[in-house]
Amino acid sequence: MSQVDTLVRGTIVNVNAGALQEGAIAIDDGEIVALEERPAERTFEAEYIAPGLIDAHKHVESSMVTIPQYGEAMIPRGVTSIVHDPHEIANVLGADGVRAVFEDATKTPLKVRFSVPSSVPASNLQDSGATLDADDVESLLKHEHAVALGEVMDLPALVENDPDLHAKIRAARERGLTVDGHLPRVTGPDLHEAARYLDNDHESISEAEAREKVNLGFRVYLREGSSSKNLADLVGIVDEVPTRRLSLCSDDRDVVDLVENGGVDFAVRKAIEEGVDPIEAVQMATLNTAECYDFPYGRIQPGAPADLVLLNDLESWDVDHVLIDGQIDPTSSVCSPPTTALSSETVDFEPVSGADLALTLPAEMERVTVRTLAIADGIQTERTEATLSVVGGRIEPVPDDDVLPLAVIERHGQDAGIGCGFVRGLGLECGAIGSTVAHDAHNCIVAGTTYDAMARIANHLRDIDGGVAVYDPQRSGQEITALPLPVAGLMSDDPLSTVCERFKQVIARAEDLGLDRHSLMTLSFLALEVIPQYRLTNRGLVDVERWKHVDVIVE
Repeated sequence: MSQVDTLVRGTIVNVNAGALQEGAIAIDDGEIVALEERPAERTFEAEYIAPGLIDAHKHVESSMVTIPQYGEAMIPRGVTSIVHDPHEIANVLGADGVRAVFEDATKTPLKVRFSVPSSVPASNLQDSGATLDADDVESLLKHEHAVALGEVMDLPALVENDPDLHAKIRAARERGLTVDGHLPRVTGPDLHEAARYLDNDHESISEAEAREKVNLGFRVYLREGSSSKNLADLVGIVDEVPTRRLSLCSDDRDVVDLVENGGVDFAVRKAIEEGVDPIEAVQMATLNTAECYDFPYGRIQPGAPADLVLLNDLESWDVDHVLIDGQIDPTSSVCSPPTTALSSETVDFEPVSGADLALTLPAEMERVTVRTLAIADGIQTERTEATLSVVGGRIEPVPDDDVLPLAVIERHGQDAGIGCGFVRGLGLECGAIGSTVAHDAHNCIVAGTTYDAMARIANHLRDIDGGVAVYDPQRSGQEITALPLPVAGLMSDDPLSTVCERFKQVIARAEDLGLDRHSLMTLSFLALEVIPQYRLTNRGLVDVERWKHVDVIVE
């Protein structure tokens, strides 16, 4: 019997069989060659041995760091692969930006596989920095690590047979690739039509919604992000449908959650805490996802890459060592700067004043009823109304009643306008907050208790070439606390620990002003015009379910 380079002994989490088995894994040249004892150059003992975790749907940009930094955070936690949809970068920098992300992914042993963005821009209801047409998508799908067409968000285009979108779907199918879905609150005939073209969905927020999708053949991803924490509400579905149709994903998690709690590994731990059998929880973050995208890894069997997690304890996912392609505890090349195309100056708008961010009316008016975007569960919103005072022709916010002005400023140098509206439920008591992370077009979004405070934060974000910032007029000498994000206005290339600490400072200032821990990420989704019900874009207020702009002023 020939010698192998590595032997690992312990209790194997056999996701193929759905069982725990005492045994040994023989590894040679990065590949699992046998599940039996073999002479080996080195031997490891572990309490449990599981396949490396796979995040089924992830936007790395939301973690505010580049891919190598993301790998630095995730690999020690037992996450060895992600399915990354770079549509945030694509909305800012287009196809060249996506290619730059492909290159950046070579700087980490984390197995980054890509879903090529399908909906850039997400719709025609706001202005992004770039467009990916069918030819762009077809070209990007040729990359060796492209495994899917990214989440299809433009439901009207899908069901109305828009030729450009359907050309993208055909391009993916011709290459034998998966087509990811994005179907929040979609039901009935539209869902049946979507099931003809799409393979999975990560937007369910109730068991009934998830069950209907599974019944129609979708793979359903249970999401646990920073704002969208859906796992606890969906976990009962594991007792109702075959769990092999379910996967775990993190979608969007900020850098503090990433460093302190992890990514899809956190979802595994939480699923187990919610009562899911540990083996099934691991299956949902390994084999199930691997089968969706035809990955050779995500299981422990001869012929598979040796992507393994050596655990001290399974239920708490206590990681001792990680192997990727047989390499023990590999690290990312985090000293490498991001690809040049990712460092472009991308925040380009003229300085604004408070007057630019306010809706104005005839001076003789004293009261007006407005449509307001009300924050609901996670990233969902509701339609509400408020009656506000008009002073000198300007509609006045009511911070005491949590009715605040909201503005979205086109920041891609197109001079495409400013959308003005009102938000409820944010909790801001003083000052202003703002970000150039504003899904998916990533314009500059600001909210505040006064229009002048909003302008101050917007202009600061312009000056630092993007980021997340809080303005506290009560803090003499340090009124603005910010995390600069100069990489496309979305990410920082500073060390992971530095980005985390600076974002903690921003969060602390936000909490001083009445916000909760995740309000800054919630703000970043208030412009996402493909999630019900109201959203604000640089073109104005969107009624998502009617798929059109509506006037903020109620007639």
